[in-house]
Amino acid sequence: MFRTLFLSVISASALAGSATALEVNVVLDGGDDALKARLENASRLAAADETGTATSQDYAAAALAEYSIMVGVLYEEGYYGPKVNVLLDGTEAVDLDPFELPEQFSKAEVRVQTGPVFTFGNATIAPVAPQTTLPEGFASGQKAQLDVIRSTGQEVVSGWQDIGYAKADLTDQTIVADHPNKTLDVDLGVTTGPLLTFGKLVISGNRNVREERIKAIAGLPRSAVYDPDILQQAATRLRDTGAFRSVSMRLADEISEGDKINVELRVSEAKPRRFGFGAELISQEGLELSGFWMHRNILGGAEKLRLDFAVGGIGGVTGGEDTMLKTRFERPATFDARNTLFAQTLLERQNEPDYISDQFRADLGITRWASEFLDVEYGIAYRRARIIDGGSESYFSQLLFPINATYDKREGGASATGGYYLKGEVMPFIGLNDTASGTRSTMDARTYLSLGESTVVALRGQLGAIEGAKVQNLPADFQFYSGGGGTVRGQSYRSLGYGDGGGATFLGASAEVRQGFGGSLGAVAFVDYGYIGAEPSMTMDGSDHTGGGLGLRYETPIGPLRLDVATPLSGDSVLGKLEIYIGIGQAF
Repeated sequence: MFRTLFLSVISASALAGSATALEVNVVLDGGDDALKARLENASRLAAADETGTATSQDYAAAALAEYSIMVGVLYEEGYYGPKVNVLLDGTEAVDLDPFELPEQFSKAEVRVQTGPVFTFGNATIAPVAPQTTLPEGFASGQKAQLDVIRSTGQEVVSGWQDIGYAKADLTDQTIVADHPNKTLDVDLGVTTGPLLTFGKLVISGNRNVREERIKAIAGLPRSAVYDPDILQQAATRLRDTGAFRSVSMRLADEISEGDKINVELRVSEAKPRRFGFGAELISQEGLELSGFWMHRNILGGAEKLRLDFAVGGIGGVTGGEDTMLKTRFERPATFDARNTLFAQTLLERQNEPDYISDQFRADLGITRWASEFLDVEYGIAYRRARIIDGGSESYFSQLLFPINATYDKREGGASATGGYYLKGEVMPFIGLNDTASGTRSTMDARTYLSLGESTVVALRGQLGAIEGAKVQNLPADFQFYSGGGGTVRGQSYRSLGYGDGGGATFLGASAEVRQGFGGSLGAVAFVDYGYIGAEPSMTMDGSDHTGGGLGLRYETPIGPLRLDVATPLSGDSVLGKLEIYIGIGQAF
């Protein structure tokens, strides 16, 4: 015996009725608690009074929709012979006269009899692309869940699209329920269409960004076999320029001559200019003010020009005031769609307790977009520095060859709740005019783990090493120090070095437990560790220190406001002083 369930939904009239709360009860015969929870969560009646203004007409309409909603959930779980009753004050919803509804309803009962669980009898789909693996649940004798049928169809269609059959689609579906045998026979057919290659990129919506530059950034390879990953990468590159507020790509409806498929790209341009300001206050180091100005389409080809400035150490007791001015120009799609050319200059003064550094640096290089999460940057730089250290003045000229890679797979935006972040840099340098040569390497690794709804554990490790040159022969700002924000909170800024200067090795570790209290407020407990050594290897001849404390976080649209209070956990002043750190954004 075969049965097909037909449902009709009757529209309720817009007669006025009094708003009233409704008691909704789902009664399940068969299944388990998990199924009951799914039914309750899906219930239209239970959600009908979210605004507190539902009328009897609203409840009647929701009750009529409840039949198909409940049956849909049951089909997804493999129940193809269910019985559903929806009662409003004891009357079946389909028997209600929409023109003679009571002023209000007080109680709703949804009675669900699941019937038996169905299993797959025959379960077939064809044709299937090479290398495509069907879901394990799509097989004779397995529970006949509707989601398994859907995912099987999607998996097979995606398998064909992944190898160039862009118009592959599920075109035939024969699904028969055998109620006496409690089985579901499923036969799915896929039409692959021809193997397609990329055709034209048809662009619309651009006003100020030139079309040829958009095509260069997208980098769609004409006449290459269609690949959906190439489309996704092209859209990501366009978004990453910052020149566009939105990017949408879709395939043309019709196949062009020669089995080519055109791609329709619609963009909406972002406002080209942007600026921002920031501030950070640390009890010993003082106030730092920073800002930037940026143009995201300076030459009409999504080129970016950014100016950054900062003044730090205002009112601090560790050294004097620091200043920084940086310019950076970026041109996407240079030599290759995945390459961004950059040119950068830096003017900076660091007025530290042990030295004063004035430097000029100019960089030229390429940022290589390797994937959605991975960027690689390499280039060449010239650096000229004047160091005033202990009353003596020294000049250093260097050629730098920085190579760095950043892998960013954090989840949750400015306040990460999961994932990880890795950044490493290897920078060979050649000293000019008797300046030492060698290699300076750094690494920063972070990971985030959610524990429940509102608790996050954040861990960070940092490494640094100088090889090939004696640290005392290098500029002081090339050496490694520890202490203060960014390394060990609670310890004085750059208080740990080696001898009279910095070290050749740095090891840092930080752990935070971040607890949200609901809404925007949260708290943090943290501990930081730092080690400085004289040699590139981690030997026992170095020094270390530890700090820790508590903090508050308040989420805002521009990022969390951060207040940390820390104290030394090692050294001569354990718990003997407090350092305060105020800023925008998490510590890491």
